[in-house]
Amino acid sequence: MKTEMDTHTPLTLEERLKKIENAIARKKLLADGQCVPPFTTAENMEIYDCVFKLCTQKRTHYSEQFYEKYLNCLEERIMEKVIPRLLGKHGTALLKEVAHSWSEFKAFADSIYKFFQYLDRFYAPRRGLLLLADAPKHYYGRQVCESLYGKCQEAIINLIAEDREGKNIDRNLLNTVLGLFIALGGNGTTNYYEKFEQIMLAETAAYYCELSMQWWFWHDSLSSYLRKVDWCLVQEEARAEAYPCETTKAKVLEVMKYILLERNAKRWAGRQKANGVAAEDQELLSKYACLSLDMDSSASVSRATDL
Repeated sequence: MKTEMDTHTPLTLEERLKKIENAIARKKLLADGQCVPPFTTAENMEIYDCVFKLCTQKRTHYSEQFYEKYLNCLEERIMEKVIPRLLGKHGTALLKEVAHSWSEFKAFADSIYKFFQYLDRFYAPRRGLLLLADAPKHYYGRQVCESLYGKCQEAIINLIAEDREGKNIDRNLLNTVLGLFIALGGNGTTNYYEKFEQIMLAETAAYYCELSMQWWFWHDSLSSYLRKVDWCLVQEEARAEAYPCETTKAKVLEVMKYILLERNAKRWAGRQKANGVAAEDQELLSKYACLSLDMDSSASVSRATDL
């Protein structure tokens, strides 16, 4: 098919529309791994130019049609390629597929967006519409995360529990999926990461509450108890590096310190008077004896322990 660059002759309306359709079809084939030539910069610019001219011509404007076409491409891709691969998956397999499918879907969306990005300059902003640049996370969040969030959250909580039990888990996968929760949240959509964080903090509180009761049940000395607490805090701090938000790590440690230390402060005093503290544990006692949480921290701990 001729191009304006090759012939210096303007393409007809039908030829421009046909080139755009063919380009989208070729992008889909490339996304599916089919053996078709990749687009050159010049080819991408040529299709962009076709869209631009059809959106700015004096007669019929195609802005609305192209806006809907891009969104339809995203929706079709999710329904035909993403959802079928996620159905029936659970646990780590589900999290891996979510991470992989988002990466592939975002790459496809970005490749098509190159054709229609002109619409984000005037058409979408002037009409108060969703920017096409934000459409991929909007559609993936609405059609994928909304339906699978519960299963994803359960899988993540199970991974964290396995990590605490000493099993080898993929912390990079954990970080990737939680990072995706952050990317898909905001701008009026569900805050997936905040929902996860609230559940995770509640699980953390419950886990260490039970653990501390076991330690007290076996009548640990204060020295022994503090050594266990210190070890758990160090382990949890390293584990929390998988969380993409630094504030999450701080909240986890605050919950632990409240459950394991602050809440048992009166018992410590009694144990210390009754049994004393070994000389080698005086440093640990000094480290934890004067803990106090600020108002924001206390609020976080209260929410977590109340869930």
